[in-house]
Amino acid sequence: MKKRILLTIILSVFVIGIVLPVTTMPVSAQQRIVLKSGWKVIKGRAYPGVPYHTKNPKKSAILWKIPTVSKHSNLNKYPYETWNVVDVWVLQKGSKKRVYYQVDGQHNTGWVWRGYLTKGHNPNESKGNNPNQLPEDN
Repeated sequence: MKKRILLTIILSVFVIGIVLPVTTMPVSAQQRIVLKSGWKVIKGRAYPGVPYHTKNPKKSAILWKIPTVSKHSNLNKYPYETWNVVDVWVLQKGSKKRVYYQVDGQHNTGWVWRGYLTKGHNPNESKGNNPNQLPEDN
């Protein structure tokens, strides 16, 4: 009986010694993120809140919850908003590459393709007829 328990313990330690290092190999965060749409994140970088605004506030620009996977809103709903970029992902699918910014605005947040944005504060932000401005913002 004691030999059987000893043999079981030795065998368990051996199996754990073989399996554990294989399952916990270090992998960078970018290699682990593959989006459902087939796009793969190849680079990621955090930003300290660089201000951007939409290039054309009347044109449709998708605001994503997760880039290329689930649509969240549209930037043309916020024509007076200045967006702060807090994170950047470079996505790749085959030979195609796209850059998405994670933006944080006063009223919404999400991911936007960089082609929809222009660097700097929104010049229309200071207008008094801002429909995005909440009463408590005054």
